[in-house]
Amino acid sequence: MKKQDKTQKPEKLTPEQIWKNASMILGSKKENTNGKNSRPVDFSDINSRLNDISTKRVEEFNTRFNDLQKSKEYFFETELKNSLFHIPDFSALEPVKATKICEVPAYFPKLPLNIFDSPDVYKNLEIDTLFFIFYKNPNTVHQYHAATQLKLCSWRFHTKYLTWFQRLEEPKLITTDYERGDFLFFDYDETWSYMKKTDFTFEYKYLECTEL
Repeated sequence: MKKQDKTQKPEKLTPEQIWKNASMILGSKKENTNGKNSRPVDFSDINSRLNDISTKRVEEFNTRFNDLQKSKEYFFETELKNSLFHIPDFSALEPVKATKICEVPAYFPKLPLNIFDSPDVYKNLEIDTLFFIFYKNPNTVHQYHAATQLKLCSWRFHTKYLTWFQRLEEPKLITTDYERGDFLFFDYDETWSYMKKTDFTFEYKYLECTEL
């Protein structure tokens, strides 16, 4: 009498089961955050360095006034003004709000993968993909990285037409205010394709020239 084969083929998991299993595995690997193994952080070295920098800056201001108290006041006033010019834009850190909401399965990811926060990823993407990221993710770090890579590929952004241009050949005419020649541009609004613009005048005042 033949022995029954007890080995059974594993059941094929549904996408929902795969995502649930992955979540359970990741959850089981989380470190214990009860604080039992935590150690106090010593900031004394950092604080001393900051104090040294502040003292040095105050001394630099003191060479102007020859008055320590006055130089301190001017120092803090200057630093306060500098901080006001560099206030972070917290609204840019908020999650992107979907413009078109559509129903997707519960196991499907709702947020972009964290890997797309790295600029190195964009070096391996196709130009068409970079255009998609740029136009479909406004005011995000993803749009910033896509724009950086497009500029490295000799594309230039026109702030009036809100589209990207690339020289097809050397300009026929170059002045201090504009250049004229044949360009390739990306038609994002209607055809989502590359199109040629012959004898186009690109005014430099519309050139997005922010260093990325």
